[in-house]
Amino acid sequence: MIGIDTFLDSFENSEYYLCFQDEDGLYATNTNDKEYVIIQESRHPDFSAGKNDYILYLTNDNELACNRVYHVSSIGTFKRYHTQDMESIGHHVLENQVLGKVIKVVDDNIWNSISISVWEISIHNLNIRALITE
Repeated sequence: MIGIDTFLDSFENSEYYLCFQDEDGLYATNTNDKEYVIIQESRHPDFSAGKNDYILYLTNDNELACNRVYHVSSIGTFKRYHTQDMESIGHHVLENQVLGKVIKVVDDNIWNSISISVWEISIHNLNIRALITE
């Protein structure tokens, strides 16, 4: 479902990953109504969002939004993400508004539900370093 680097990192840095079920299709990039969305939080030490990534952020009205980045620029030391949605282009999101980026969106089916459940239990209950070093 996700790349091996992200998979291994999710064990080592489990506090920076979040998975939720998007029943309304609000944050999804696919066409199904119910999907699972895996997010890497922006506080991750190696967080980076660039062109064509989907970012989850708070709008100026403190509403949750998710849009695709089409350009990244800088204002001094702060990044500014230019996003696009279905209606228009031109949303500017400052770095401190970004909550995370969408790593993967997967369909809600029995196999994905089981896989995600096992993954979530594993990242919170297993220590991957202990498994590798032993």
